[in-house]
Amino acid sequence: MKKIRTGVDFSKHVHRIEIFKSETNPKNEIRIDHFQIGDSNQQYIQFINTNSTLTITGDYGNWVFCRPFIPSEDGYVSDGYWLEKASIASTQEATKYDPEQTAEAIQKLIGGELEEIGYEEENLEKLKDWFVNLLEYTDDELEYTHEAYRGFSRPDIIDYDYIPFVKETNIWLQIIFDAFDEICTRIKKEELV
Repeated sequence: MKKIRTGVDFSKHVHRIEIFKSETNPKNEIRIDHFQIGDSNQQYIQFINTNSTLTITGDYGNWVFCRPFIPSEDGYVSDGYWLEKASIASTQEATKYDPEQTAEAIQKLIGGELEEIGYEEENLEKLKDWFVNLLEYTDDELEYTHEAYRGFSRPDIIDYDYIPFVKETNIWLQIIFDAFDEICTRIKKEELV
């Protein structure tokens, strides 16, 4: 099921493809997917796909990913996967720490999720106390990171995966991911024709 991240409507966008092949090596090609409304540059997105990278330019910034774009069979992309490929490829700010959502996630742990995970009795109380203390640090990313992952007070019984560290994805990149999904869907429909 396709998830809509931003509400940007791509139904009026035309998808145009250009392919440039190497004369010396037929396996090397550059594919450019243009995604735009008529001849307008408003909401224009250009996907430049090579054998090793994907570069996206247009109205929603410039993004470089260290992997070529291959449309998924199910018609949508994995945000986490592409966020990883963006951060490997450059120093782009794809996400930023969200102190409010991190605090909310800690509150949920304290409010019952630790029990659902399987912690009980003495370990449960120890973790609840530690998370209550950790709430004091959520406003500052550096302090929170230090206390949550490097602090001496962190109980050994907690798995790092259960320590909340919520990041908000850049809205322009979310729009790009919605465009990815739309292109996947359209390519799939073209293959069925």
